[in-house]
Amino acid sequence: MKNQTQSKSFLDRNESLAGRIKTSLLHQKSKIALFTFTAFLSPLYDRDAQAETTLVSAKNVTIMGALDIGGAAFFLPNTNFGAGSYEPRKDGSYIKNKNSSYGELYGKPMLSGRWDTQWGFNVFGMISAIGSTTLGDGDAQSISQTSGTPRAVTLEDANLGVEIPLHLLKGNQKLIIEGGRQRFQIDDGFMIGKGAYSSGSRGAWWYAPRFAFSGPGVVKFEADSVRADVFMLENNSDNDQDQGYDRPKTKFEGFDVTWFRNKPGGHGASLYEDRAAYVTLTYLHVRDSDSSSHYNYNYRGSRDGMNVASLSWGGTPIPIKSLGISKNFTFYGDFVAEENSHARNGYQSTEAYGMYFEPGYIFSKLPWKPYVFYRYTRFGGAKNSHGSVKRNYDPLFLYDGRRYTYGGYWPGEIVGMYLSPLSDVEIHQFNITAVPPVHILRKDDELTIGAHFYDLRLLYPGGMGLPQNTKRHISDEIDFSAEYKYDETLSGAVAGGVAFSGPTAKAFARSGIPEGYSTPSIGQHAGIIEAYFYKHF
Repeated sequence: MKNQTQSKSFLDRNESLAGRIKTSLLHQKSKIALFTFTAFLSPLYDRDAQAETTLVSAKNVTIMGALDIGGAAFFLPNTNFGAGSYEPRKDGSYIKNKNSSYGELYGKPMLSGRWDTQWGFNVFGMISAIGSTTLGDGDAQSISQTSGTPRAVTLEDANLGVEIPLHLLKGNQKLIIEGGRQRFQIDDGFMIGKGAYSSGSRGAWWYAPRFAFSGPGVVKFEADSVRADVFMLENNSDNDQDQGYDRPKTKFEGFDVTWFRNKPGGHGASLYEDRAAYVTLTYLHVRDSDSSSHYNYNYRGSRDGMNVASLSWGGTPIPIKSLGISKNFTFYGDFVAEENSHARNGYQSTEAYGMYFEPGYIFSKLPWKPYVFYRYTRFGGAKNSHGSVKRNYDPLFLYDGRRYTYGGYWPGEIVGMYLSPLSDVEIHQFNITAVPPVHILRKDDELTIGAHFYDLRLLYPGGMGLPQNTKRHISDEIDFSAEYKYDETLSGAVAGGVAFSGPTAKAFARSGIPEGYSTPSIGQHAGIIEAYFYKHF
């Protein structure tokens, strides 16, 4: 990226606001996102979407197979508040879609094995691949990444590991050493959870079914109330397949330590969802990263040499039975600090942070047991785009599907998905969900309905290349969802919503229009209708 000069217009600074918004989104989507259905289905990925049909069983060796499939459909009336979404063509021109519609499909065959040896330890391994495609107009970003019916088949998991039982201090522990391509997440994935993305030729940009990091690998220690990881990994970046939209190739190492309290019958040492409460300390160091000018100047040009520390917590950390807190009150949060004294691309250093705080309450004595929470999310930013210290937060490997919360850390299904950056922004989010006592197809199925509100605001308009006097408000959005779970292997959902543009959303929408194309009237409203399904065989 070229350094900016004061004489440039705000739309030309940093590669233009359009390019910056686009690049920020491209590099940050984990669905990179959610109501997202994947957030709803994440426990299935972690618990049930493993190879589980026995193919071979001989003595102490077991080989199993399985298949996941998923699909989604989208319709976005008045896309980007009337600015539309543009499909790039091979000749360099664009096709404009005022009302975007597209679909996504993916399939994931899996094969796993386990050998329970006679020497007291177990050997395990897994290999999987993902095939994915996008149909129709492609995603509804200002410049669509996935138009033209892209499709790809890529390697996902390819790992081998050893599990060693331990009995220290009269307790039961486990040491696990796993090498190769593998899924790795810390807590709910706010900092580390997603090692591969699905843009460009890979297709399935929104569903984003790829997660695996490449090795060397991870060493895990699991005990009754403490667990820890030591990791050395790298993300699976491929800008040939992702058509220049992927995140920087990043090699990193570090550790995390978690104290947790189990839910009744749970195993929180290995399953995040089984922790009634937890506190986690994490540190990582980026030992090598692509810092070329290909990547966005403000947001991601300075990973190489970065040090990152995080303190996260969740569940009911401080139970007070007299107030019902031990049963009904939840409190989740994470604070991440990024520092780099050897920054690149014109910066002398990096000092950035990101965080969220989320109190919630379950009204367990009311019909339908409504669950209400408020979440404040803040991704740090710079007061202007000319400083020598990089203050724009880098979301690193953000994934937010480990807990069921519509929207995750993405600020809504309309503006947050397709228009707003995840840097220099604060998000006020209010959610209410309820489970009505109705069963549609079987006595154990479950329907969850919800309403979800988002208020998005820039921290510093000047940090995004906008004039300093620009108002901070981006947009408001309200979404409604209905999610159906037939059983642990089959789920589906529908959702719809409307967004109301603020002055910043209108500026973002205008800046996303390709050069040489006329600027249409930017309106007050944009909408979305979505549907999803997931099946595990």
